[in-house]
Amino acid sequence: MIVFLIISAAILVTALLAAVSKNLLHSSLWLVFMVVSVAAMFFYLGNIFLSMVEVLVYAGAIMTLILTSVMLSRRYLDEE
Repeated sequence: MIVFLIISAAILVTALLAAVSKNLLHSSLWLVFMVVSVAAMFFYLGNIFLSMVEVLVYAGAIMTLILTSVMLSRRYLDEE
C-alpha cells in the first residue's frame, strides 16, 4: 500500500510540475518522468506488458518527438 501511495504522489507531483513549468524543455522532461511513473504504477499493479508498452511507446517514441519539436521551435531558440 505504501508503494502505491509513493508512486501516486510521484505521478501527481510530476504532472503538476509539467503543467506549471514555464520552460518548454523542463515541462517536457517532467512529462517524461510522469510517463515513467505511470509505467511504474502499471508494473506495481501486475501488468508488466502494459508497463513496457508505456515506456517504449510514450517515453521512447512520442516524448522523443515532442522533445525534438520543442528543441526546434522558435520559442525555445528565442529564450537563449
